[in-house]
Amino acid sequence: MDYTCLTKIENNLLTGKYIINGKDFKVGNIFDINVEQGNQVSIVFLNIDEEATINFNAKKNSLLKMSFLQEKPCKILINGEILERSNVTCYYADFASGNVTLKTNIKLMEVNSECIWNLSSLTKDKDNKEFDVSIYHKSKKTKCEINNYGVSRDESRLLFSGICKIENGSHESVAHQNSKIMVFDEASDAIAKPILKIDDNDIEASHAAVVGKISDDHLFYLTSRGLSIQKARELITYGYLKPILNGFDDEELQRQINTLIERGL
Repeated sequence: MDYTCLTKIENNLLTGKYIINGKDFKVGNIFDINVEQGNQVSIVFLNIDEEATINFNAKKNSLLKMSFLQEKPCKILINGEILERSNVTCYYADFASGNVTLKTNIKLMEVNSECIWNLSSLTKDKDNKEFDVSIYHKSKKTKCEINNYGVSRDESRLLFSGICKIENGSHESVAHQNSKIMVFDEASDAIAKPILKIDDNDIEASHAAVVGKISDDHLFYLTSRGLSIQKARELITYGYLKPILNGFDDEELQRQINTLIERGL
């Protein structure tokens, strides 16, 4: 991996690529990430296995990419502020066994600030997972996009929630939410409830929430070409979760995620 390994990120983070391993986290760890004006930072968080709070500040004209790969239960809080003409993109690959809680409070503070969030989650057995992704538009011409995709099977529970709030005066802002969960078993509990709060008229906003089983038409198409029901389900699910790979540049991590998807099915 061509990342610099860190045990702690705090004070001023200038530019570069970093990786933080689960062993660097203790209960209640707080990570302060400050991306200076005009800089670009890429960080991969691997297996936060207890609790962590991640605070970030993306200064003017900066880029921040944060990717999370989780195989262990965790409790994570992400707070962030994004300033003028800055972009923050997050990828969260959740393949943990057990309970997971994640909450974000991300603020688009200044004009032309942008946040894009992408999540793929696989729940099975008796997993209980809650993802609350909230983004707040506090200036004009701000943009957010939230994409949450999940697969729920066995007796697991998966909840996608969160708010996109466009405050008064945030003219020409754009907010889109997509929350989709594919359900394998009747015993699983899957909930998708994206929320829009709009206090300005000159905006563009939408949300979509879909919870349902695998399409019978898709299964018929694949089985009619020689695949078993199990293989057809695996192929459809893999295609559903695979886009999260876009958040990981390292081929070793991509192979690891592929293996986790296959094991989960």
